[in-house]
Amino acid sequence: MHRKSAFEHYAPHQNFSQETPMKPIFVQLQCAPGKTYEVADAIYQTERVSELYSTSGDYDLLLKVYIEEGQDIGKFINDNIANIPGIVRSLTTLTFKAF
Repeated sequence: MHRKSAFEHYAPHQNFSQETPMKPIFVQLQCAPGKTYEVADAIYQTERVSELYSTSGDYDLLLKVYIEEGQDIGKFINDNIANIPGIVRSLTTLTFKAF
């Protein structure tokens, strides 16, 4: 039986309260060869990301994550993303203003 990957059944998981200010951050992940889909599935299972994309170039995955204003971004990434097996490198981009 075919098991759907994160890319086939992905839907945003996060539910946001209108009262809690949230800040979007983007995380790019470089995965070990042959591990991109496993990493994507593991990220999908955490229910911590708003959007998840496969990408070309130096990084394999792009995640959009919303965190509460004032939350420690590095700790959030280390505790929820970077510890997933198969991730070789990450690049986190902070956002300032949406236009």
